[in-house]
Amino acid sequence: MIHLQKQNSAENVRSVAAENLLAVTKIEEGKVNLNSSVEVMDEVITEALRHVNHRSREHTIRVTSAQELILAKIDARLIVQVIVNLVDNAIKCTPVGSVIEIHTELRNKWIAVSVSDNGPGIPDDQKPKVFDMFYCGANKVIDSRRSMGLGLPLCKSIVNAHGGSIRVSDHQPNGTVFTFTLPAGEVTLNE
Repeated sequence: MIHLQKQNSAENVRSVAAENLLAVTKIEEGKVNLNSSVEVMDEVITEALRHVNHRSREHTIRVTSAQELILAKIDARLIVQVIVNLVDNAIKCTPVGSVIEIHTELRNKWIAVSVSDNGPGIPDDQKPKVFDMFYCGANKVIDSRRSMGLGLPLCKSIVNAHGGSIRVSDHQPNGTVFTFTLPAGEVTLNE
């Protein structure tokens, strides 16, 4: 259902878009069962970075954490897709040499994950629309490919299915931050 392989041809891009549309619809209709387990967020992020756009080598990607070990109760495959989509968007929408940071922190019983960049940012009038299906915004994508406008709605659907939320804000002094929350996980010891 969720496609992690990178495709090059226009036909394959359309196929991925159709799969993403189907995935959003199924998640929104509650037709996807989450295969939740307690996962180490650093490992989930590492897995996601194996699948990001090949142009990631042209950017600096940093992974930071407020705590040493952060556990989340998630469907890891779906959260990998969220991180891949957010990092790929940052790569596509920022110039070569930009810095992209993935940061995690524990906030009470929730994990906050943010993906920030130091690119041109998103105008305030577009922020409320970025999670709408098929919305591509007025910003020119740096690599000149146009999006189908399904990546962020898919992210929102996946995060919502986990009981979390996702939002976009400005990164200071410039750029964009996408922050999403996930339920914290606990390890239970069987004695």
